Amino acid sequence: MMLRRFLIGACLLGLFSDAPGACQSLADLAREERKKQQKAKKVYTNEDLSKYEGLRSPAPVPTAAEAVTSSGQSAKGAMSTPDDSSERAWSKRFIEAKARVQESKVQSEALQTKLNDLNLKLLRQSDVYDRENVYGPLIAQTKQQIEQNKSEAVAAQQALEDLREDLRKNGGPASWENSEAALKPDPKETKSEAPKTKDQKYWQEKLATIDKRYNALIAPLEAERFQLVNRRPLKDGETPSPSGALGLGVPPRVIDIDVQIKDLNQKREQEKQELVSQAIREGALPGWFR
Repeated sequence: MMLRRFLIGACLLGLFSDAPGACQSLADLAREERKKQQKAKKVYTNEDLSKYEGLRSPAPVPTAAEAVTSSGQSAKGAMSTPDDSSERAWSKRFIEAKARVQESKVQSEALQTKLNDLNLKLLRQSDVYDRENVYGPLIAQTKQQIEQNKSEAVAAQQALEDLREDLRKNGGPASWENSEAALKPDPKETKSEAPKTKDQKYWQEKLATIDKRYNALIAPLEAERFQLVNRRPLKDGETPSPSGALGLGVPPRVIDIDVQIKDLNQKREQEKQELVSQAIREGALPGWFR
């Protein structure tokens, strides 16, 4: 359109011009104008575009999770095939969980028996002075222990149910719940240990183990005896008084406790004497046990 207007204007100018070669130069002017327009509208070829190939942004590299997901596999990966070690792990967890459930049941029965005995003595123990103040605190304490034991029993049973659900979700065999693999020695961990030298330290540790076991049996009896005699529980850090002369009106349970403690101490000494005899037979010196 612009070129046409330009040519018409040029022809009109030539008609009114006195120069003889004015119309002859129109073709030259048209060619120059066409060249200008071609420069203004440059067409880019593939060769031109290839010059800018290096300036393009690189294509985003997919992450590992995206690559796995795009291939139709789970991002979490397939669960590994269970082996003997995993069975041992589940076996250990179930054994411990069931032991807690059983322990709570045994403790519940013991506490209920104790409560029944205390209630019976509160009603019928006529030879005990001020029975209500003697047995009342013990009954209240035992009831509190029973309630606490109920909560622990519920928690232990729930933990066992949760463990069963975890085993199901992990795809383990249901038989692992009753597996005894954890009770057997692990071949991967079993190592031949050098026999310990049976010197004085060795035998003293054996004797200390006996004392520790019997002290654990006697401690709750001493605590109960202290509470019956003093009508209050032991305070933190307080040690029970040793058995001694008892006054009038002492609960009969105290006498029973003294008999039990004496019996346990006798068994302790007998077991220690047997250990000393065994040590001497195996080469220990008598002076090690003085």
